[in-house]
Amino acid sequence: MRTPLHPSLALFAALGIASGPVSALAPLAAQPRIVAYAVDVPRAKDAVEALRRDARSKAAARRFADAIRDYERLLALAPGDPDALAHLAQLHAWSGNYDQAIVLYREAIARRPLDPGLTSDLADVLTWTNRLEDAERLYERVLARDPHHHEALKGLSRARLLRGDPASAAEVIDRALQLYPKDVDLHVDRARMLTQKRQLDGAIQALQRAAELAPSDPDVLRHLAETYQQKQDWPSAQDTWLRVAQLVPDAPDSHVALGRVYLALGKLSLAREHAGLALRMSPAGDAANQLVAQLDREGRLAPVRTATDWLEMLAYAALLPVVILVVRRSRRSLRSRPAAWTFAMYVLPGFIALGLIAHSIKGVPWPWFDARVFESVSDVVLFLGLGVAFVTALRHEPTVREFEGEVVLALGAHPDDIELGCAGLILKLKASGARVYGLTFTRGEKGTDRQGQRELETKKAAEFLELDGHWVLDFPDTGLQEKIPAVKGAIEAKVKELGATMVLTHTDVDVHGDHRAVFAATREAAGGVRTVLCYEDVSTTDQFTPNFYVDITHYIDDHLRACAHHRTQDHRAYMVIQGRAAHRGMQIGVHFAMAFRTLNLVR
Repeated sequence: MRTPLHPSLALFAALGIASGPVSALAPLAAQPRIVAYAVDVPRAKDAVEALRRDARSKAAARRFADAIRDYERLLALAPGDPDALAHLAQLHAWSGNYDQAIVLYREAIARRPLDPGLTSDLADVLTWTNRLEDAERLYERVLARDPHHHEALKGLSRARLLRGDPASAAEVIDRALQLYPKDVDLHVDRARMLTQKRQLDGAIQALQRAAELAPSDPDVLRHLAETYQQKQDWPSAQDTWLRVAQLVPDAPDSHVALGRVYLALGKLSLAREHAGLALRMSPAGDAANQLVAQLDREGRLAPVRTATDWLEMLAYAALLPVVILVVRRSRRSLRSRPAAWTFAMYVLPGFIALGLIAHSIKGVPWPWFDARVFESVSDVVLFLGLGVAFVTALRHEPTVREFEGEVVLALGAHPDDIELGCAGLILKLKASGARVYGLTFTRGEKGTDRQGQRELETKKAAEFLELDGHWVLDFPDTGLQEKIPAVKGAIEAKVKELGATMVLTHTDVDVHGDHRAVFAATREAAGGVRTVLCYEDVSTTDQFTPNFYVDITHYIDDHLRACAHHRTQDHRAYMVIQGRAAHRGMQIGVHFAMAFRTLNLVR
């Protein structure tokens, strides 16, 4: 933002804009100063209002850069104009210039300290930059003056949800819904809160209410469809995604989602149809290509699965008369033990018969009957020993050595970045046979006043993750942007030393300058590495658009434990990251996931 002109100069500048040639000013300049003001002020005001109208028109047309220039010119003519400051701050926030937006909002608030809207808008920007505690304080300050302030109530609930505190967020959402029961965003926030609590039925009810209020809003319907998928209510997910596809027919994501739903329902032809539509809309789309590959595999396996289902039904059919025959022959000894007699004579044959029925209706969607749950219970009853072993096995993800021989180098600007950004993926890679190393560029000295403590914390976290090696370099904290060539050299040396085949690094859409510096260095240093994934950190902005997801449902607890080793950072609300993992999981139909942006990727 340019430095505002002196008021007298601003008036003459406005007069020049309105009057044309400079020579026309000569007679006026010779007049007494009070006469010049009498003529200049109305023209300056006209110029200011003309700029204000132009800026608002350009902002409405989403020409943000042009609108910003107009507001800066306006402020040069009318320094400290609160309306211009507020609109300029809003435009900078929409453009991702959060630091500049915060400065401008504070200047506007200094001129209008009693305007709750400005304070609420500043809190919104702080929320977008993950400064959640500061945002909450501002929202609460607004609500102390006006307990019914609409945007402050919504903002406070979202900040608490992002902080991973659904209980206190629920109180705010309930209060806001009593005041504004027809606010769609509040119902969606309530659904997010209930999803964090894994209360999917309540989340679905909230989203259904939001869809009633905004039946043509595709974002609400997408959220509802994703929640149905998370609950594995495939018929409802199918209907909802079809509504989304009707509202936004050119969006490939809805067709990819429909393909996945049809695949879950066993309707391969419809799944292929929607996968083809998505590919025609976006031939290079990763999600569509992954779905096509999955359908090809499923097509090859379908005959085997069909044969397996028939064999299983025949086994159940053959087992029923065998059980009855054995029970009849052993009835004398069984009757001496009433519990064994009841189990063998009634419970076991009953579950076999119900198992046959469950297999025959497995493809039919019954909203009140989950055939898979019943089948699991039947297996436990029929094969107690195997059932217990099966349930135990389900508690641990099967070890697939698919990354045997891979060498992974994880990069972090500060001691806690690797754990926050990719600990779940590291755990999964280690379990799959990869060798994983960590390289941290600073000691994080500005994050604590306890000398050496952060190094100790990162050492413990590395031991917990069982890294094959971890190095902490001595670059200055918050000074990496001036050291990019040296950071690049350090990365190149480690990639060459280790023979890395995969690199995990920061993204370029990040508020923290050190994180952007590591990304820039990695882009140059790791150009020859087969796979480079950019992870999202707590300071990553909402401009981050992932295209690669990793299911970490079985590793979420250890992921959180790895982050918890950094005790000096406990005071920061952003350390609570379970909510983000749940949100990413909901996007791909699992409980918890991590999202990445691919820089290089060799499948």
